Amino acid sequence: MRDVHGLSAPKREYKNHHINFMDKTNQLKSIAEFLNLNNVIAELTQIETRAQQQNAPIILPLVGEFSSGKTTLINALTDSKCLESATKPTTATIYEVHFGAEVCRAEVINAEGARVDVSDLSTLKNDALADAQVVTLFDTSNRVPSSTIIVDTPGLSSPDPKHRQTLVDFLPKADGILLVADINQQITRSLTDFIQMIKLSQRPIYLILTKSDTKSREDVELAKAYICKNCEIPLKQVAVVSATKDSLTDFYALLDSIQQEKKDILKRVDEQRIKNIIQFMSEYIDGLISASDSSDGALEDAIMDSQEELNQIKQSINRLIQSMADDIEEQERETTRKFEDTVFDKLNTLISGKSSDFDNDAIMAINGTASLLMSSYRNNIQTAMRSAAQKQKGSEHDISFSSLMSMDLSNVQMSGLSYTLDLNSMGHEYDKWIKMGVIATAAVVRHSVFEGAEEAKQLLTFAKDVVSTYKVIEDGAQRLSAKTGSNKDIIDNMVGLVTENLFSKPQRVRAIHNYIDTTLSPEFRERLCNISHQLIEAIRESLYADASEVIGQRTETLNQMKTERKEQIEQFNQRINQLRDYKKRLLTL
Repeated sequence: MRDVHGLSAPKREYKNHHINFMDKTNQLKSIAEFLNLNNVIAELTQIETRAQQQNAPIILPLVGEFSSGKTTLINALTDSKCLESATKPTTATIYEVHFGAEVCRAEVINAEGARVDVSDLSTLKNDALADAQVVTLFDTSNRVPSSTIIVDTPGLSSPDPKHRQTLVDFLPKADGILLVADINQQITRSLTDFIQMIKLSQRPIYLILTKSDTKSREDVELAKAYICKNCEIPLKQVAVVSATKDSLTDFYALLDSIQQEKKDILKRVDEQRIKNIIQFMSEYIDGLISASDSSDGALEDAIMDSQEELNQIKQSINRLIQSMADDIEEQERETTRKFEDTVFDKLNTLISGKSSDFDNDAIMAINGTASLLMSSYRNNIQTAMRSAAQKQKGSEHDISFSSLMSMDLSNVQMSGLSYTLDLNSMGHEYDKWIKMGVIATAAVVRHSVFEGAEEAKQLLTFAKDVVSTYKVIEDGAQRLSAKTGSNKDIIDNMVGLVTENLFSKPQRVRAIHNYIDTTLSPEFRERLCNISHQLIEAIRESLYADASEVIGQRTETLNQMKTERKEQIEQFNQRINQLRDYKKRLLTL
């Protein structure tokens, strides 16, 4: 049935909802302006802008572990196929892909916030975009609806905390989540924990199982059924794909169903955002009102209570870190053991083969091992801290550990470990003298015909001939070596080969054992202990900063109210009354 304006019931309902929705956002903006909550105002403005669009875009990020197939899937959907697949996590850049463009091009927001237009998409390399904030790719492909924005995000398992923070910062903008998992690995615990931790459960979550070409059809169905049954995340729909084989039928069907439900999805997501804003501002006002009283003493008490709460939270943080001491010590022992074993294996392999510079190769192996283990060590410490903090949630003094998600500990490194070996010359100390002996022996043999001659008469002539023969042999060996392009002459090589096998290798094995046991391992252990203290202090300061920021905002507002009360009682009362009024209005929205 249509109304007097010719609108059908669904359209009339949508129009009324839109009017009520815009009225609600306007009221919330006025309250946010009164409270000086600029970040809330900005979020409400974004929500209003999208609500006014006829065909609003829906933003669907691909979220998954590194190497789960996210980038490969996007390249299969585009005409440009320009996104670079890497063998290791290299960039924290967000790639927003818009479909149905007239020409393929890109816009890059660099580290300084400036926009750079790119027409040659072959230049979009991960190394060059390491510091870019966002890359917006416009592609001519029509495989995906033009109002659907697919977003390639950094891999969740990247060891770089910047990658995780980029993902955390972007996901609140998402309208749904395309969860990407390798069908051979399925959904990892870290992936489910991450999604639950950042509270994305209000968005519809769709599962994309990639690399289906690696399994038979029967195995694919079994894996799909198993995941759907055991996954702790509520999945809206599942698609099984093989981007490399262009097997994307399930994915296109999923996009069609999303398009059919797009209005409802956007409506639910924005309504949830509004609810979150209302809850936040309501709690914020409650805190301010509860601190208000007819006397200055109540405000002063509230300020002191805030400081006391901060002190209590800091004590909780200290207890948390203290409780982690055993875990950290175990991590130190495990990392040191791995370092010793790995370095010994690498150096033993090195000296068992050939090298033009044993010492340089050894130094590279030692520093490379230390760097790799340090990256793993930092991540393990952060993971343990997050886990411990998560267990303490709900206690009297909750610890906010959001900063642990974004802590950049990449500057905590271990390099320049002491190197006291001289593998290159080891066992070759007497090569020169051995060489001289070889040549001299050859010269003596050549003139053995003089044996039995009159020694007194021919001794001087014999000596001169030996020296001359030595020089002839030496010069001849050097000329032959020059023709073959060798830096050493033939005799050098012969002598070096013999001493290498007889003396050098056994000496190197003994020297490496002694070096690791007496120098390298103790130094690594001591420096790792110092790094642990640095990490703990960095984590402590980060948690302190989180707590101080939240309580500091409250204290600042309380001090402002205290000042207003002293300067003008009437203005203070008006502010309190206005807060109470806003509180009532929030309850009705």
